Amino acid sequence: MLDKKVLFVSDKETFIIKSIMKKVEAQGVECQFSILDIGCLTQIKEKIGPLVYLYIDEKNDLNVNGVNYLRDLCLDKDCELFLIGYQDALDELREGSLQGAIAGEFVRPVNAGQVAEVILAEVYKEATVGHKKHILVVDDSGMMLSTIKSWLEDKYRITPVNSALNAITFLSKEKPDLILLDYEMPACSGPKFLEMIRSDPDCSSIPVIFLTGHDDSESVKSVLSLKPAGYLLKSLPKEKIVEEVDAFFAKRKG
Repeated sequence: MLDKKVLFVSDKETFIIKSIMKKVEAQGVECQFSILDIGCLTQIKEKIGPLVYLYIDEKNDLNVNGVNYLRDLCLDKDCELFLIGYQDALDELREGSLQGAIAGEFVRPVNAGQVAEVILAEVYKEATVGHKKHILVVDDSGMMLSTIKSWLEDKYRITPVNSALNAITFLSKEKPDLILLDYEMPACSGPKFLEMIRSDPDCSSIPVIFLTGHDDSESVKSVLSLKPAGYLLKSLPKEKIVEEVDAFFAKRKG
């Protein structure tokens, strides 16, 4: 039996959710359900597993505070968040409060058996993810987070966060093998964030590669004293960025 848990969240427990849960549980996977409410989610937050599925029954009835809390909870617990809903609702959340936080989508109407099969595939995938190197990607652009995640997730375990503050919260609980860091972000820039973690004994040794649009020599020189592990331009093609990340880990292994 797989020692994995899947959490289903919605405004109400519908027939389709019950059907999907029944099919997933039949394969030995523990399923939980929670109403999309801060109080309900708080009660089960210590028990949730790595996979979370938000079922959107009616867009207009969606608990916005609950969505925001679920997003932050998934970030805090390093959970993969998937959506099940009609296309307009998915588009609105992807471009709004859940920008950069969605691991995958199912467009309604859905077939319970087919969704269950995909969920089980994700469960087996998560069972092996612990063997992958872990990369924390810090960027205020949801589009950039999604792009980098899609480029690297076949080889690496990727955690995307959209601010330095969220990155600091994550680092208080888990230490990745590498941080890919945006240079210019609101509130706290990449160099400032790197300066902060270099002064923290628990995080000072985590390697950091800047992933940025700044290619001027002054920007590069300004962070040399913080000893980043590299400096990559966002304009580089996918193949080059993947190649550089691969080379970084190969060098450390060597």
